[in-house]
Amino acid sequence: MPSQGEPKSTEFMYKLSNKAEDMHQDKFIELNGIRMHYKEWGNKSDPDVLLIHGWTSNSESWTYIAEQIQDKYHVVAPDHRGHGASTKPVTGYRLRDFVEDMRQLIDALELSRPLIAGNSWGGCIGTILAADYPNSISKAVLGDPVYWKMLNAFVTRLPGILERRQSADQQLAKDLDAQGMTKEQILTKMESTNNFSLDAITRLLSDNRDFAFTCEDYLKRIRIPTLIIAGDAEAGGYILPEELEHYRSIVPEAVTITQWPGIGHGVASQEPDRYVREMLSFFQE
Repeated sequence: MPSQGEPKSTEFMYKLSNKAEDMHQDKFIELNGIRMHYKEWGNKSDPDVLLIHGWTSNSESWTYIAEQIQDKYHVVAPDHRGHGASTKPVTGYRLRDFVEDMRQLIDALELSRPLIAGNSWGGCIGTILAADYPNSISKAVLGDPVYWKMLNAFVTRLPGILERRQSADQQLAKDLDAQGMTKEQILTKMESTNNFSLDAITRLLSDNRDFAFTCEDYLKRIRIPTLIIAGDAEAGGYILPEELEHYRSIVPEAVTITQWPGIGHGVASQEPDRYVREMLSFFQE
């Protein structure tokens, strides 16, 4: 197994949209002391879906998946504080700050008990939302959340994480060039996909080590239907085998834990079409 889950592929790699025009709207809202940017797809009369990205990512990472479901759902994908086009404050990077941001966003946009999907750090946020705010959301799909041992390991692994991000950016630039985009268009696209604060990420990781020791307390309290999709630790997934079996033994009946063999941490980015199928199947049960 790679040392503590060194990923072969990460959440930073994502499938490009096949559509000529991205049909989302970019919007901003003031909440919880920040100005939050979010993308919105679909019709507001349809069921609400809230997509929650991971660290060093942003709402752009959800574009392909959002486009696949926008005909049936009203989709909202925010940029976290310290990420994307949202405010990058000096402080306020405790996990509870991110949870409160999502809770206030749900209220401010009058989302009706939205279905949520969260990947990586977004899965940690989704775990607490599912445990502590069952009246605010209806179902949750959590892609390879960062629990237990991996969270503690991240502070020392931050340089490697950022290096992999740079490699993914270089590949994205090549893909965009192959699509015939101009240099200016490529730079604009890169800016939208790689806009995060290094200070924010460092603070986010160092300020939240306690979640490694409390995550199972939240898992035990979940009462809404929740699907956790774990990556394969041998391929770079962040939930180690011994953790996976332990979590399966303690979660309540409402929680289903599955694993995708051969798929690393980026379950939604590595297998976006499969992710959409399983997410929709779970949402529609």
